[in-house]
Amino acid sequence: MSELDRVMEQIGSKFAVETIPLKIGERVLKIVQIKDYEEFILDRIEADDPNVTEAPFWAKLWEASFLLAYFLGKQPVRPHHHLLEIGAGIGIVGIYAALCGHRITVTDINEDALLFARANALLNGLSDLEIRKLDWSDLGETRRYDAIVGSEVVYDRRSYPLLVSFLSRSLAPDGVIFLAKHADLPAPSFFEELTKCFVFKKTSQSLRMDGEAQQIELFAVRHKTSS
Repeated sequence: MSELDRVMEQIGSKFAVETIPLKIGERVLKIVQIKDYEEFILDRIEADDPNVTEAPFWAKLWEASFLLAYFLGKQPVRPHHHLLEIGAGIGIVGIYAALCGHRITVTDINEDALLFARANALLNGLSDLEIRKLDWSDLGETRRYDAIVGSEVVYDRRSYPLLVSFLSRSLAPDGVIFLAKHADLPAPSFFEELTKCFVFKKTSQSLRMDGEAQQIELFAVRHKTSS
């Protein structure tokens, strides 16, 4: 049994899934996702599932991920630069970046998310892509990265101090962080926390998804000392 078959068997034991084509830029990715995601979430809510707070929001295809992936694909590839994706979910951003030639490590704290990310890496011919669990509170994480990227990672206010602390100790002195989020998700307290250590610039772009315009914000963040 191949690694992909083993991973798909693990995923299939917990979730009903489907494989879809996903076009970003000029590339078409093969992506495994939860089938009928919205219905899956609604079913758990209506069933009064005690674990509904653990609903797999990591499994959603967030609009911000499309913009961040496309943006990274347009950046020059620097072979000696090491990128880190945080809160990767099913791995769209990191997989696309790797296909474009970037050296990137894909991480999440959720074990199921990592399974999906691994399946998606294998489906797209990226058997060597580094995919691993990452806990922002782990002080044993001492590696520094030339760039850290993440989409929709600022939805939980309780995580802001932890996230900013992690970013501060994990970004190389002259590195850059790229964060993407939907404009409808305000996070003023995150940026208040962020500016204790960093400076940032924001750009906005409109994406048309399912016939509707979605406003996505992209942030470029650097250490204050390197601004």
